[in-house]
Amino acid sequence: MKKNKVKIWFGCGIFCIAAVLLSVWHAVVLNDSRLVVPMDFGSYSFCPKDLPMLLSVSLLCVYVFALFIQLFIQIGKNKKHIAETNMTRRVDPRWGFLGLLGFFGLAGFWTYSVDGAIFPFGFFIFFGFFGFFYEGKMSGTFMDERFRENAVHAQLRTYKITFRITLVTLILLCQRKLFGRLEYTLIAMVIVLSLTLALGIFLPEYLLYRYDHDAQMEEGQE
Repeated sequence: MKKNKVKIWFGCGIFCIAAVLLSVWHAVVLNDSRLVVPMDFGSYSFCPKDLPMLLSVSLLCVYVFALFIQLFIQIGKNKKHIAETNMTRRVDPRWGFLGLLGFFGLAGFWTYSVDGAIFPFGFFIFFGFFGFFYEGKMSGTFMDERFRENAVHAQLRTYKITFRITLVTLILLCQRKLFGRLEYTLIAMVIVLSLTLALGIFLPEYLLYRYDHDAQMEEGQE
């Protein structure tokens, strides 16, 4: 992706986050904290002052959806480029800052206390996007036999680690209700699953970078 497009996407993301923060300030100061503090959404009635919050949250959701679409399109283009050139795809390391979106998963603790919603915990998967930092460092690398072996080794090790985490979590959470409540068990499962998927995205890129870097260091010493 061209640098200008990357800047546009980052700019849009910053704008969406700023809009949400500004609408929260508006709701707290000028709208009696509606849609911010816990409230009964079953009896909710629209108020014109709710519009900034509703628009900003909707805009953020649209941005995240569009970002996923763009990433899938870019993945398709990169696969075609890799097949033609036998070189790794070019990735701007700054995409790694998308991993910061993973902290939105902490909002799940708030939404659960408000209306029992746990979907924000799924944002923890964005932590996997920190892998773009390491993939960006490997951009444009010729994929020789050694590189491909390192890539397979990194992927297999990632599979083993994530499988063990999933297995241990499943065994532990199936023993009894967490803190005596079944919903806490479900929340723990969603959190661990999201973090495990994030690890599965991040770890192959990190390990591949380490393996390739260590191999170059050994060749330099020889």
